[in-house]
Amino acid sequence: CGKSTLLQVLAGRLAPRAGRVERNVRQAWLDQRLAGFDGPGSALERIQDACRQRPEAELRTRLAQLGLGAATLATPCDALSGGERLKLALALALLADEPARLLLLDEPGNHLDLAALEALEAMLRSWRGALVVVSHDEAFLAALALDERLEATPDGWQRRPF
Repeated sequence: CGKSTLLQVLAGRLAPRAGRVERNVRQAWLDQRLAGFDGPGSALERIQDACRQRPEAELRTRLAQLGLGAATLATPCDALSGGERLKLALALALLADEPARLLLLDEPGNHLDLAALEALEAMLRSWRGALVVVSHDEAFLAALALDERLEATPDGWQRRPF
């Protein structure tokens, strides 16, 4: 019904069919495939490039809290699992020198085990920015304590209280 397309429009990757989209805050779009995390650079190199103002020890600690240990940080990004890529993408969005204030997440729980999913829920609940999440996992959405939801209806997208 166009959920991923809606995120692409919000992220500026697709133009809307009508009207316009204004983005006044820095955003991060994490698509289902996490395509931006291909390539030979290590996970640690990737995050150090985006988080130059944070010391390496702090980055390692934050990444370890997300379940990305020393061995994972040395791994090339294109060899990371889907769950590891998601954790790295979230860390990049939230810890960057210019962090995102709007997260656009397309099925973020798809590649996570239960412990990682619970850690993601806790991280997103404590985050102080705007969040747009596409997910079929009602328990995950409920755990995020979101204010509103958009539902695709025969009459178009409708905002509803969560």
